[in-house]
Amino acid sequence: MAKSIIIVSALILGVAFAVPLSEQEDAINERIVGGLPAGDGHYPHQVSLRDKNKKHFCGGSIISASWVLTAAHCTAGRKDKEVQVMVGTNYLNSGGTSYKVSKITNHPQYNAQSKVNDIALIKTSSKIKFTQKVQSIILATSALPPGTYCALSGWGSINQSGNFSNALQHITLRAISITECQHYLPNYPIYYTNECTYNGFGLGACNGDSGSPLIWGNVQYGIVSWGIPCARGSPDVYTGVSSYRSWIKSVAGV
Repeated sequence: MAKSIIIVSALILGVAFAVPLSEQEDAINERIVGGLPAGDGHYPHQVSLRDKNKKHFCGGSIISASWVLTAAHCTAGRKDKEVQVMVGTNYLNSGGTSYKVSKITNHPQYNAQSKVNDIALIKTSSKIKFTQKVQSIILATSALPPGTYCALSGWGSINQSGNFSNALQHITLRAISITECQHYLPNYPIYYTNECTYNGFGLGACNGDSGSPLIWGNVQYGIVSWGIPCARGSPDVYTGVSSYRSWIKSVAGV
């Protein structure tokens, strides 16, 4: 991402989607608040997960020609045949290529209440054809250094009560330590397998962003998991990719 974009995004963008655990299931599908439309093809790893009615419900990322990474709360309870993977477009209503799903693998220790191990892998029925606008993302092998400015992309709502964004949005967010994240969210379960970002009020994730990738450069560090919706001045919480590299490799070989 160009330096100028990063500077502007850091000032005007953000993400938030955490809520009391009893309400998380209803508010967990987030969208970016305070973001800007992403440039065409700027996030070639980004996918839209669609239901049987071709409606967007979560984001995800391409990690190989056959596998997509997302959050387990996005896929838990869904049947393979009822999910489609849309790639190669920045818009929910046009463009792109759709792939059927042959297998959904949720982490075996995923807990829907605490959101621990909130990670899932989706295998497409046929191999994804890579183009300039369709590429896989490199997966992190270490945690984000606190203070790092990273990028989040997604089609989530721009406010808690709004509809999903038709155009892919992106925002620059500042990573914080797990200790700082626990300080801001003392009544919620934060694990050392999480990543957190915090930009203050009005900047963050929202409904529909769940499962989308948090990246630094060309490496994915996080998967949108949960938060207090939307951009209400609390950290956003992600599944930390580096903590699950062994599991991802055992399932997808990546």
